[in-house]
Amino acid sequence: MYESGGAKALKSKTRGRREGSGRTLVPAQEAEIQKMILDKTPDQLKLTFALWTRRAVCELIKLKYGITMPVRTVGDYLMRWGFTPQKPLKRAYEQNPAKVQKWLDEEYPVIAGRARKECAEIH
Repeated sequence: MYESGGAKALKSKTRGRREGSGRTLVPAQEAEIQKMILDKTPDQLKLTFALWTRRAVCELIKLKYGITMPVRTVGDYLMRWGFTPQKPLKRAYEQNPAKVQKWLDEEYPVIAGRARKECAEIH
């Protein structure tokens, strides 16, 4: 091959399936599902979920297109689309940091002192 075509003849060609082949959803369906996830919450779409989970997306796909997909496959789609699992913050949304600090500085020491006197535990 080298003698007849030079170095270009030795370059390997791409192998395997073409990118995007073997997917259950077509690109237009993928784009529509992504838009729904970004723009709506599951309860707005009459689903029984409060947040978007892999199961919620499975239900959405089944409801919209009649396609049943495994949860694992939906997870792969979500990862491919750039959606990542999110953990909620460990604090209350309506928390007022100034009031919390005031409570810690003024009220909590009184409670802790009383607990020490009574040999009690604070939980």
